[in-house]
Amino acid sequence: MQTKKMMFVITFLSMLFLITGCSLFSPVKGPDNTFLIRTVPCPHEKWPGRPINLLVLPTGSNSIYNTTDMAYSTSCYQLSFYAKNGWAAPPARMMQPLLVETLQRTHYFHVVDSAPISASYDYVLSTQLIELRQVFCGCHSEVHLKVSAQLTNTATNRVIASREFEVIEPAAPNPCGGVIAANRAMAYVLNQIANFCLRKL
Repeated sequence: MQTKKMMFVITFLSMLFLITGCSLFSPVKGPDNTFLIRTVPCPHEKWPGRPINLLVLPTGSNSIYNTTDMAYSTSCYQLSFYAKNGWAAPPARMMQPLLVETLQRTHYFHVVDSAPISASYDYVLSTQLIELRQVFCGCHSEVHLKVSAQLTNTATNRVIASREFEVIEPAAPNPCGGVIAANRAMAYVLNQIANFCLRKL
């Protein structure tokens, strides 16, 4: 009786292993190639420093692009994602530290923070990633990047300026070409946002 019970347990565990073995013991399959957005522009304009403390909020994102999947389009009103290529992190998450570094490199602000360490901030910069995709046009492709930015006066809690920044960057017609073009496009937009802040503040 004991032997029969033992055989039943062994058979049950063997079946359980066959059914769930892959999901329990195999690593989760991710993209074969992961890429970064990490290009920071050099400031083109020199401005005298001012005693302004600026808080840069985490970059928001259109829900479609709030993912590590790399988006591309081959026709109007159509969006697809690469299966074997992806971002190392959602693009909006990679964008915020680059924006902070870009603003710090201007040497215009007294403080540029990405987290509310203290309450003494004069202005808050909020940004939203609206679009980031590679668009294929025949044998050519281009990267479309669109970001909105908004400056708020903390003393009055009023928006003092807002603007959308958009760039279309030519790209080699493959995922790697899209990544290179996305880095160039991001550097351009970061520089534009920095100049926007300098002019408005």
